[in-house]
Amino acid sequence: MIISSSPRREGNTDYIAKLAVDEVLRCGAEPIVVRVYDYRIEPCRGCRACLREGCCVIDDDFTNVLAGKLMEADAIIIVSPVFFNSIPSQLKAFIDRTWCLRGKLRDKVGGVIVVGRRYGHELAICTLHSFMLKHEMILGMRGVAIYGFEVGEAAKDTQGLEDARKLARRVVKLAEIVKRGIKIM
Repeated sequence: MIISSSPRREGNTDYIAKLAVDEVLRCGAEPIVVRVYDYRIEPCRGCRACLREGCCVIDDDFTNVLAGKLMEADAIIIVSPVFFNSIPSQLKAFIDRTWCLRGKLRDKVGGVIVVGRRYGHELAICTLHSFMLKHEMILGMRGVAIYGFEVGEAAKDTQGLEDARKLARRVVKLAEIVKRGIKIM
């Protein structure tokens, strides 16, 4: 699964998400693509009803569509813009809502790519890695930061683009290893 989390369509984040999709396809995998801003995702209420019900009780696109897509995925690559040194609110709501999936994302492979100005990406990467580690996912690689503020700038960051491709390839490779059940030491 490749998640693009920018509210701006066809901007740098979507460009990088498409690059990741193309690389995953080149590796022979078929990614599920999600733009979080295309879905109605309510914030978590902290009601803990999911403990009783076994699933989130909020009736929205997270519960009705996205939770299932997360469960189907062998791997998750999140591509996010950097907003105020972190991630956008809709992505944070998405992450918070995964609390109802505790234990169900374990051993899925994860990767993180953030797009923004030259500085300030560390907290965004840390937030996304923390989400994955909280779910006991396997991080495929360190987070990748790509420079891109104005539309089109990300396409000029040749080192960032190559790092994003490497991350996509590594995530696919690890997902294949995990799926085959080969023990990683």
